Amino acid sequence: MKTLKNIFTSNIKHLPFTIFLFVFVAVAGCSETNKSGEHNQKELSKKEYWTCTMHPQVRSDRPGACPICNMELIKKVEGAEEQMNAEESSEMIMLSGKKQVLANVSTMVVKKETLQDQISAYSYLDFVENKRKTISARFNGRIEKLFADKTGDFIKEGEPLFEIYSPDLVQAQNDFLIALNNSSTNLISASKKKLELFGLTNIQIQELEKNKEISLTLTYHSPFSGTVIEKKVQDGDYVNEGSIIYDVADLSTLWSIAEIYENDLSKIKIGNSVKLKLSSYPGEEFNGKVTFIYPTINSQSRTVKVRSEFASYGGKLKPQMYGETIFSSFGGQGLLVAADAVIFAGKRTVVWVKADKGKFEPREVKVGNRYKDKYHIISGLSEGTEIAATGGFLIDSESQLKSGAETGHQHGDNQTPKTLSTNTQAHENHSSQKMEMKSGKEDIVR
Repeated sequence: MKTLKNIFTSNIKHLPFTIFLFVFVAVAGCSETNKSGEHNQKELSKKEYWTCTMHPQVRSDRPGACPICNMELIKKVEGAEEQMNAEESSEMIMLSGKKQVLANVSTMVVKKETLQDQISAYSYLDFVENKRKTISARFNGRIEKLFADKTGDFIKEGEPLFEIYSPDLVQAQNDFLIALNNSSTNLISASKKKLELFGLTNIQIQELEKNKEISLTLTYHSPFSGTVIEKKVQDGDYVNEGSIIYDVADLSTLWSIAEIYENDLSKIKIGNSVKLKLSSYPGEEFNGKVTFIYPTINSQSRTVKVRSEFASYGGKLKPQMYGETIFSSFGGQGLLVAADAVIFAGKRTVVWVKADKGKFEPREVKVGNRYKDKYHIISGLSEGTEIAATGGFLIDSESQLKSGAETGHQHGDNQTPKTLSTNTQAHENHSSQKMEMKSGKEDIVR
């Protein structure tokens, strides 16, 4: 009896420890069971589904076509997508290699280049205004003979142009001879000055002073060199004081008048070199320089005239020729990117920068002038940055779709994603039933 009593007493003393051990084992087992259950639940949550790339609100548990755009649905995994979205920033876009090929996405490294641009504008050649002059009659008279008797004649300074008779000229010669006989210095000076104003040269005045013979006609000599653009008189015509006899121009240099848009005005400076192309001489280029920018802008065409000066190249260039003037501008060094890489999105100007393999993020930039097929980046990018040179519009579209989906969640739109239409599901169910019946028949035949 003592032995049984001792054993019972001993077990009662150790009863709390036994109960504690039993409870601990039970709780641990439940914990492991819960953990395995949660793990299994997470695995089940990563179920596969099919969705449309253009309409992400469309979701289905089986492959098929989008009921909105009829595009083939793509397969996705919920868990993987959530994990990827958690890792990516709200603006970053992930493109696989296949997507980059389909979207024609190519990249380039931003680097400094020479800011050189060319502006082409239609133009026409014209006379140099200060080298075009008129020869007019300085007194009343009659043209006895024309030495330069046709348009286009080239006359040199000092060559005889015409011979004219004038009573006024005869009277002026007589007054000069009378002053010489009187030996009056003032009269001699005044009469000599009158002969000079009539167009007599120093040699003609010296011959009159030496021979003391009055000439009934005067041979007028050209005061400058040039080409006769227009001849106004014929032999035997009477002219009055001020009548135009010749229109003469120096054609050794010509002006090219071009009209450029006001947006390109900042690229053109006085003294810049220009080139001229003419349809009359295909394949040839003529060099000149900008000499003047007109002070006013045409209010209708929003253009401004720019004047350049060219040599005639031995008479090749002629007034009123039409051509194409090419202006070259140099703005030093700057960052240039492909024009397709710049996205103008309202008030923002964005370039998509490659952040990692297959990842692109938007970068807001400030754009300057355009140089051919490139834009000058004033700020927002640094040299050596890799950007999307082509395909930026598609990346931006993908970003808009992504941001549009996020915006819906932000506004509390917790509606369940759209599934395939009832007709589509019925069609799929009908097809599956046919497959089951066919397989059943095949089993019966077997």
